[in-house]
Amino acid sequence: MPVSIPEGVHELQKLLVDWVGEAVENPDVSPEDNFLDLGGHSLIAMNLNTLVQQRFGHELDMKVLFEESLGSAIAELHGRMAGQPAR
Repeated sequence: MPVSIPEGVHELQKLLVDWVGEAVENPDVSPEDNFLDLGGHSLIAMNLNTLVQQRFGHELDMKVLFEESLGSAIAELHGRMAGQPAR
């Protein structure tokens, strides 16, 4: 069950970028970065997805997370959280 849903994409973006930065031990992660280029891998992605599910009741789109920027994955997630159709 979701604890809280951020009012805007910026709050969600900060939270997820921070989580990824901690997971890959890189404090300089930005929304423009690619998860895999940062050293992310499937185990980190699964752990990140568990955090997202527990906090927001939604899952990350793994295809977007692996193939596009973090910002794209965050925007896709935010759209679903806001009830908008996925792109």
